[in-house]
Amino acid sequence: MKKSMNNKGFSLVELIIVIAIMAVLVGLLAPQYLKYVNNSKVSTDISNAQEVATVFNVGFADSKVSSGTYSTVPSGLTMAAFPSSKLDASYAWVVTVNDNGVSQITLNGQAIYPDPKVSGGYYTTNYK
Repeated sequence: MKKSMNNKGFSLVELIIVIAIMAVLVGLLAPQYLKYVNNSKVSTDISNAQEVATVFNVGFADSKVSSGTYSTVPSGLTMAAFPSSKLDASYAWVVTVNDNGVSQITLNGQAIYPDPKVSGGYYTTNYK
């Protein structure tokens, strides 16, 4: 009795080659993906800083905020607390208000508002 030789599967060598190709692709794409995730976190923090500045400027215009430096949100404003940093939740917000409204916002000691692209600012330090 003769057995039929119907090979309907992949050989071990073919499977190893496919896995090797996939490993190379993951090795090439993973750093780009991580960079994309980091950049989206930085963009979110910058957007949050602009919203914080808007809230403080409205509070300043309504005389609910006076000149000074704030590391917590004063009562009477529409936000209860600063949003947590997407890059690192332990980062602390500091808002400086002068006679014209918000002059600067720092996140973890790095300038994030009005221009996060300044030398040594949040954008240039964390954007990769």
